[in-house]
Amino acid sequence: MQVRKFTARDMRQVLKLVRESLGEDAAILSSRSLAEGGVEVVATRAEKPTPPSGQGSSNPSNVSQAEFGAMRSELNSIRSLLQQRLNGMAWEQFERQTPAQATVWERFSTMGLPAPVIRQLMSQIKGSGSAEKVSDLWRKALTAMVKSLPALGFDPIVNGGVYAFLGPTGAGKTTTIAKLATQYVLAHGPDEVALVTTDSFRLASHEQLRALARILGVTVRIVDNHHSLSETLASLEHKSLVLIDTAGLPAAHAEQARQIESLRSQPGVRKWLVLPATAQGPVLEAAWRNYGRADVVACVLSHVDEACLLGDALALSIMKGLPVVYETFGQSIPDDIAVAKAPALVKKAIDLGRVLASEPVDKDRLMQGFATESNAVFRAGTSAI
Repeated sequence: MQVRKFTARDMRQVLKLVRESLGEDAAILSSRSLAEGGVEVVATRAEKPTPPSGQGSSNPSNVSQAEFGAMRSELNSIRSLLQQRLNGMAWEQFERQTPAQATVWERFSTMGLPAPVIRQLMSQIKGSGSAEKVSDLWRKALTAMVKSLPALGFDPIVNGGVYAFLGPTGAGKTTTIAKLATQYVLAHGPDEVALVTTDSFRLASHEQLRALARILGVTVRIVDNHHSLSETLASLEHKSLVLIDTAGLPAAHAEQARQIESLRSQPGVRKWLVLPATAQGPVLEAAWRNYGRADVVACVLSHVDEACLLGDALALSIMKGLPVVYETFGQSIPDDIAVAKAPALVKKAIDLGRVLASEPVDKDRLMQGFATESNAVFRAGTSAI
């Protein structure tokens, strides 16, 4: 076994030395911070086991499968412990060298923002030296977040148009349509509004939209096998505002591809994705992959009043460049909806993060996110060399 010791200024540089000398499969045996500064790592080259002399490769091993399993489990545990230690060392070095930036990173993490978005926001901060005050750096960071969040800031519905609302079942599509339709009827009267549903899978959705149409006195149309979306919209050309409710179908559903293609083929229809702010990052990402194919141009953040954190929802908007048009925060029609504005959304995210901050910070999750993102940046940088 070839065991070597490496020292460098920080963990990123020492890992680069390990990879260059011992290869990508090198195993880290130990690591420690040096009193005079820097990091020391002891590593070895991963070697393929050789069969005992006199034993053919086709013969079964003398070591039982149970023993192999125990060894593998123990090695995985050691690897996990080493990874946790490396994560901790990377974070400790970050805290020591740039304490203000580390505090800002931790505050962003408490808001629920994922590490890639935090890194993107931190990269926008200018003049952030190690001696800068936390308050000044935090102000710059929040300004960067407000500028990065593409909230529309005005109400597009007042100008009329044709809008389709997409999203998973329970996201709040129909309720959002009810609020916007009611506001428009109060301002312009019922003759200018039409409601359309493409959801032929749930009878309850038809009845819900029909009931709303009766209350408001507006036209309602149902798209089905006998009435295509194109024909339906053509019959409503004289309406100032047409709001389309769609089926919340999963990506694997046979009808979802047809629904997406039908919406994409209507160039005059603006497609909005309704995203529940209560959902976690992977759920929101899945909704974007499923419904974003319909050429979605903006989103509505629903259930904001029920969210524990807003970080994942705002992160999706930032990373995808998807403007937030409205936020909804209750069931009251037409009141519990507002035009989305970046400063207000960021403030809500901060306030929710402060509530969470009263609980102990999950340091392991924080350090893992920071280290993972730092390694991703390192790999991207070295691959370009």
